[in-house]
Amino acid sequence: MARPLPAALAAVLLGTTALAGCTGGGTAAGGASAPAVTTSVPAPTAQVGTVTWNSALGEPASLDPALSSIESASTVVANMCEGLFTFGPGYKSEPALATSVDHPDPLTYVFHLRKGATFWDGKPVTPEDVVYSVRRVLNPALGSSWVGWAAHMKSIEPTGADRVTLKLKQPDVLVPSFFALPSFHVVEKAFAEKAGKAFGTAKGGVMCTGPYKFGAWTQGQNITLTRNDAWWNTAVKPKVKDLKFTFIADPAAQTAALASGDVDGQFNVPRPAHKQLSGKGHLLYGQSLAPTFLSVLNQKGALGDPAARQALQALIDYKGITGSVYQGTAQPLRALVPPAAWGYAGDVYKTAYDALPEPVQDLGKARKLVAGSPRAKQKIVLAYSRAIDEESRIAASIADTAKQAGMNVELKPLTGEQFGAMFASPAARAGVDLFLSTGYLDFPEPLEYYQYFTTGSFYNFAGYSDKEYDAAVASALGTAGPAARARLIVKAQGIMTRDLPTIPIATQYVNVYYGARLTGLVPRQDYLYTPWATTLGGK
Repeated sequence: MARPLPAALAAVLLGTTALAGCTGGGTAAGGASAPAVTTSVPAPTAQVGTVTWNSALGEPASLDPALSSIESASTVVANMCEGLFTFGPGYKSEPALATSVDHPDPLTYVFHLRKGATFWDGKPVTPEDVVYSVRRVLNPALGSSWVGWAAHMKSIEPTGADRVTLKLKQPDVLVPSFFALPSFHVVEKAFAEKAGKAFGTAKGGVMCTGPYKFGAWTQGQNITLTRNDAWWNTAVKPKVKDLKFTFIADPAAQTAALASGDVDGQFNVPRPAHKQLSGKGHLLYGQSLAPTFLSVLNQKGALGDPAARQALQALIDYKGITGSVYQGTAQPLRALVPPAAWGYAGDVYKTAYDALPEPVQDLGKARKLVAGSPRAKQKIVLAYSRAIDEESRIAASIADTAKQAGMNVELKPLTGEQFGAMFASPAARAGVDLFLSTGYLDFPEPLEYYQYFTTGSFYNFAGYSDKEYDAAVASALGTAGPAARARLIVKAQGIMTRDLPTIPIATQYVNVYYGARLTGLVPRQDYLYTPWATTLGGK
């Protein structure tokens, strides 16, 4: 889903070559050296009592897996709650609470549940728990953004002592990938019903099955998880006993906490921290499925005029952003979905992508478009997260350059809580014309992102609508052949590039830092859904 994620921040790789097996490198946009990509690290050998990990976006609003669509929540929940399947390396589907799934016809999936799997309180996982959990996500009253997968769902029912059957109304090639995501994370029905609205809160807690169980949540200070020694997955033995998550959102304070060792690690480390962290621990980079982009939220204001959107696209300093802001660990984007997310039919996607216009700044074009459009001169409110230094700089650059082109862009910095609300609440988006964020695909399938801009989609915040676009996406959802599906998707991609309901800017690497005493964690985008802490431990 098109959910927010702090940008993978830029730097030269510091002190990691002895730790990491790497690929990549070279020269990136702006002439800076691109970092090496870490593909392996030594496995941990020593037990660790407590690891303190910081959430870069601050304190989560909830630990309910159905509401874990924000990085601050996902990073925690991924170690507690599980779906029917999980992602292995390369996004390969692997069994979790289901040992297998049968697909007897294009509309039917039959899950065979794992015998002996229990919740943290020792109660067995039942088909009723699975069905309850999936239906709970679909309840509009809950407001889960994970509802998007189920546009073509007909029913889900228990069909045996260890079986659950899912029926679709029409074929949908995306559905199987969601079996490993929070849309199918299983919670204990009796516990959730008793907790009611308190489920997922500091008071109500959660009840899942994963390798770490909910310990305590001291609001404003930390969340503690404790290792679940009764986890069904006996092939994996976590080395870390307790995880303590802190909520330091200020980049300078993050830097101080990491440098002093008060915090052991963090995903998406701010750029200013790199110099101070040099030689102290391990700063590693991995491939990212994340684009940084502008989303049009208001089609009735200035941006309702295509000329205004085109002017904005033309005035962005892509070279400066990728070279100066991200220091070479980013590339400009020609389309919303980055090349790293082409999980199949790469030749089809590459040919179409290369045919799109190269993103370059053209102030002359921007001024000309603005001069011919009275609406383009109206005020445009641009919202962004003030907790992400790079995005604050990008927003400021856009506002300054817009002024040179004759446009009036007013900046609206958001707190972590306000930023998260933008993805769930129409009221939070009121008065905002343009939204800068870094999203991410959940798996390398471009269709996943493009489907969310069809008419009526949950994430189609501005109400963008194009019949030809909708038809291409709908056809792709029912097309199993990779090359044929890719051709339909690039058709939709071309329409979106023409209409600009979003304006792509760049794609960066995901990064992680952890202290010198630790090892085992390889930076991958799927840390948001897989129990990454089970790989971490002492040397």
